[in-house]
Amino acid sequence: MCPANDDTPPSYDIGYRRPPLHSRFQPGQSGNPKGKIKGQQNLKSELLDELRSKVPVVEEGKRRLLSKQSIIVKRMVSDAAKGDAKARDQLLRLLDQMEKAQPAARTADPIGDAHDVEVLARFRAELVKSIEGSKP
Repeated sequence: MCPANDDTPPSYDIGYRRPPLHSRFQPGQSGNPKGKIKGQQNLKSELLDELRSKVPVVEEGKRRLLSKQSIIVKRMVSDAAKGDAKARDQLLRLLDQMEKAQPAARTADPIGDAHDVEVLARFRAELVKSIEGSKP
């Protein structure tokens, strides 16, 4: 290793992506020694976990376990159906966002691409042969 105050030239080129030996990470030493705390979640995963958690609810006289997400959706739809304009607008905005997020459905060819059509044609031909071969 080259000491920091040594005036002798290094045995390799120092430059882009070639730091001096004395400033490189030592083997087994991380660049971020404290790092992320194990088991710590980000906001999105904490929120999704909380929405998935189940709580007991009495619905139509029966006790059921429902996720908090389904309770929120049921309440939003119920409020919109009762005439709550704010709930209706939120529901419509949510539906619009969901439609934009989903890829457009194929309407031209319900079967699929040309390969699928070819496979189905071969299957149909073999089916016809087997039916004709079994006739007396």
